[in-house]
Amino acid sequence: MNEKIVNPHDAFFKQYLGHANVAADFLRQHLPPELAAALALDQLQLAKDSFVDEKLRSNFSDLIYRTVTQQGDPVAVALLLEHKSYVDHWVGFQVLKYIERCWEHELQESGTLSPVVAVVVYHGTEKWTVATRFSRKLEGMQTPEDTLVQLIGRYTPDFEYHLVNLTQLSDEEIRGEVITRLFVLVLKHIFEPELGGRLDEILTLAAEVMNLSSGMEMVAALLRYIARSAVDVKRDVVTEKLLAVLPKEGGVLMATMADTWIKEGEAIGLQKGREEGREEGREEGIVEERIALIVRLLRRRFQPSEEVLDTVTEQLHQLDQEAVLSQLVDQALDVLVFPDFVAKVQAALPSTAAQPADTNDGAGAAA
Repeated sequence: MNEKIVNPHDAFFKQYLGHANVAADFLRQHLPPELAAALALDQLQLAKDSFVDEKLRSNFSDLIYRTVTQQGDPVAVALLLEHKSYVDHWVGFQVLKYIERCWEHELQESGTLSPVVAVVVYHGTEKWTVATRFSRKLEGMQTPEDTLVQLIGRYTPDFEYHLVNLTQLSDEEIRGEVITRLFVLVLKHIFEPELGGRLDEILTLAAEVMNLSSGMEMVAALLRYIARSAVDVKRDVVTEKLLAVLPKEGGVLMATMADTWIKEGEAIGLQKGREEGREEGREEGIVEERIALIVRLLRRRFQPSEEVLDTVTEQLHQLDQEAVLSQLVDQALDVLVFPDFVAKVQAALPSTAAQPADTNDGAGAAA
């Protein structure tokens, strides 16, 4: 299957930040000012390489730019988009492996090693609670002021990645060129059911982008992203608003968006389910399909007893929000041990409905 259809976040991320001028403006807005000033961001050169491990492609998108410092020394800037709508507590370890792959490639190509500034972009629905310094995830290394920790730290690989947490950014704080603001605004809100209420603002910015070079292409990519990823955006509403702000180009752009909805048959089904009401959506099997997929994944990965699996399944049926179940599909794929998934389900349940499942039946780490 086409990777862009499987991973719409990847396509949108690369469509926008794959332009050096957009990436430079994004970095000026979101890097620490002293770091942004130290880099020659007007000299960014996009590398063709991707250093994301095959196993991590469902988690990360990457773009790597090469430039120099203001003193002329080479440096790489890695832009990494965290796809998942929830926090991955091992993102630092994944970034470490990413940097290692960058260095392996550079050694083979030039026999030298350059600094790599890793920038992780997060737009999920959970609060980010992970320290950005790698050593904080190592056992016994959580107190940097401790003398023993400092001693051991001298012999331990350590680094810090820069986190761009869009969930903590208010809309009023979104700055930069119009194309950068459009990119950040949509990426920030894409997982939210309220995205439809922001269409006026989004499409007003899109109308400005249309005046830029490649504007039509960029706005079409934006609409495809909304069609594939938005939680609750109705087609007729988009059509009405788009034609209002772009009377000439709106028809062509909507044809692009409609084609995306057709190709994304599930998106059409979700849209119809929402328009006809959540209960009809359940009857059409939208929720049931996700629950069945989660159960299959859990059975294959962890082999829990059928009794425990039945308990978890009952709890999943209490979650009738499609967005929540979609997140749980990702988590069923990503968690390392079965109890971690059960904890995710418990956290999503209404407090009155949460009943812990007994996970001590042999279900442990993934096979």
